[in-house]
Amino acid sequence: MIISFLISYLLGSIPFGKIVTKLLTGKDITKTGSQNIGATNVYRSVSKKAGLSVLILDGIKPIIALVIISYFFNDFYQNYKFLYFFITIVGHIFPIWLMFKGGKGVACFFGGFLIISPIPTLISMAVWMVTVKITKISSLGALLSIFLLTSYQIVSNYGTLNKVTIFAIMLLIFWKHSENIKRLIQGKENKINL
Repeated sequence: MIISFLISYLLGSIPFGKIVTKLLTGKDITKTGSQNIGATNVYRSVSKKAGLSVLILDGIKPIIALVIISYFFNDFYQNYKFLYFFITIVGHIFPIWLMFKGGKGVACFFGGFLIISPIPTLISMAVWMVTVKITKISSLGALLSIFLLTSYQIVSNYGTLNKVTIFAIMLLIFWKHSENIKRLIQGKENKINL
C-alpha cells in the first residue's frame, strides 16, 4: 500500500508546467507571470498551445496513477481509489522537486474524475468551459465546476471514507485558490483571453 501511495505522489509531482515552459522558451515558469506551474499561467505567459499541453499532461497524471494501481494493486484500488487520487493531487500541489510549490490541482481533479466518473465529469468540464467563455475568468469556472462535481459525487453511492476524501480534495483545491477567491469577491480577479 505504501508503494501505491508513492506511485500516486511521485506521478502527481511531475511539474509539467515547468518542463513544457523550459523546453519551449528556456524560461522558468516559477519566475514568470503568477509564478504558478499550472496550465493557466503557462497559457498566459507562454502560449495557448503550451497551456493546453500542460492542461492535458497534468490531467493525465492521476489517470496513469490510477491505471497502474488498479493493475498491480487492484484490491487496494477498489477500496482506496479516491485516497490514491487525493495523494496524486497532493503531489501536484506540493511537488518534492520544486520545494513543495506546485500547481492548484484543477487539471488533476478533472483527470482523476474522468476515469472514475466520466459522464458527470464531462458535464462539469462543459460548465467550466462555458463559464470561462462567458466571464473570461478561469478560476471562477474551475471553482464552480469543481463544487458541482464534488457535490454530485458526495451524494452518490460511495462509502463514508470515499465521501470524506472527495470533500477533502475539494477543500484542498479551494484552499489553494484562496487568493483567487479573495480577488473574485473584490471583483479584481484576472481574466483570460481564449
